[in-house]
Amino acid sequence: MATGFLLLFLKNRFAVVAKKEALFFVLLAFICGPASAERLSLMTDWSAYGAHGPLFLAQQQGWFKDAGLDVVILDGKGSNSTIQLVASSVADVGFVQLASMATAIGQGMPLISIAGYIRAGDNGVAVPIDGPIKTAHDLAGKKLAYVLGGGSATLLDAFFKRAGIARSDVTLIGVDSSALPSTYVSGHADGAISTVAYMIPLFAETRPSVAISFASVGLVVPSFGLAVRTDEVSSRKADFARLVPILDRAWTYVADGHVPEAIDAIVASRPGEKLDRTVMTNQLTDYLKLLDTPATQGHPNGWQAESDWQSAIAVLQGTGALKGEHKTGEFFTNQFIGP
Repeated sequence: MATGFLLLFLKNRFAVVAKKEALFFVLLAFICGPASAERLSLMTDWSAYGAHGPLFLAQQQGWFKDAGLDVVILDGKGSNSTIQLVASSVADVGFVQLASMATAIGQGMPLISIAGYIRAGDNGVAVPIDGPIKTAHDLAGKKLAYVLGGGSATLLDAFFKRAGIARSDVTLIGVDSSALPSTYVSGHADGAISTVAYMIPLFAETRPSVAISFASVGLVVPSFGLAVRTDEVSSRKADFARLVPILDRAWTYVADGHVPEAIDAIVASRPGEKLDRTVMTNQLTDYLKLLDTPATQGHPNGWQAESDWQSAIAVLQGTGALKGEHKTGEFFTNQFIGP
């Protein structure tokens, strides 16, 4: 009998202690809170449109958070502007035109690409589908609108040189990114210079257009990817090693038939903006056609081919957009991406 009472006493005593310990850890967790996530600012090239779908989807799905990252997606004002802000440490990562990043590196900015997503070139000029402009050479004597600070602006001289015309042969109208559509649709410009996959769907209803791509004159350079400060490849290695695989996953997921979910994520993240789902869907669909070059086939999204960069460097140097001698390792690294 005494043994039974002793066992019952000990059982109750341990239960009380266990409850107190459990309460202690609950209170400790409440006071200290969860482990803080590492904050990263990801600035895009400009306000939300179709190509940004995978970024917003990864954020909405909680994939960044699950990896211990607190990613804030900021709207940019053109690739060149975003590149400057990344170089000056105002933003941590830029989703930008990598050709623009390359020319900035040539000017001494401490930048490098840690992932390339739209690996085929997508810059071009939108012109009316039923108009007289059929080739790049036909642009002589025309008025062309372009985005001040945009990635395509960096390549204009190279494009004109390849097309066999001079900058003085055209009238260039520099506008803010938000004013590009209205400037072109209203007829104040004969053509609009930007990324083709962005523009053509945008003008489908108001001024049906076709594209004269920069690639049509041999100006083939990589398009959108992630740019960071060179010194942060080491100092923020752990953060980038978590960020890049998540975005690889996001691009793969979207390309596997989930474009509507990506568009929904953009709309949900920018509730105060008047975003056209149809336009953004067509934009993202067109961008997905530009994910690969022959050299990147079979590799993860984000992986960059040295041969593609060798060609891009040669093109940019040949047109004067990139000064001096450079090695491919100055422009990109695949260290955060699988083979």
